[in-house]
Amino acid sequence: MQKYEAKKKYLIIYLCLIAVGAFCMMSRWLNTIDPGIILLPGFLLSHITNFALCMMALLIIGFIVLCFGGKLRIISIAALLIAVLGIVYECLLPFLNTPDIWDAVFGTAGTAVAYIYLVMLKRNGLIAK
Repeated sequence: MQKYEAKKKYLIIYLCLIAVGAFCMMSRWLNTIDPGIILLPGFLLSHITNFALCMMALLIIGFIVLCFGGKLRIISIAALLIAVLGIVYECLLPFLNTPDIWDAVFGTAGTAVAYIYLVMLKRNGLIAK
């Protein structure tokens, strides 16, 4: 299995996406600790953790898989799995969670952002070591 490294441009984009996800999580956690700290609007603040968690999970897993020579098919399956499980959990399991379609939408959007980045990375952002 051949190993790859990301081009500088794609590595910067990757780190920026991780930083955006971390900012989203921190803004939610800070608001939970002190309700006076509001870094994002209320509607976004209540759903942003699903976006950030789904995006960062797929980004980290996908980046590692691609850098170690894995196929995009594995990442596609992981993205589909994350999106479908998020929708099922948020909409169809009311005994575990309060059903909330917006959480499912935000989680799917986070998965889509990460998947688009990983497809671009696979197409023209990797350099063989």
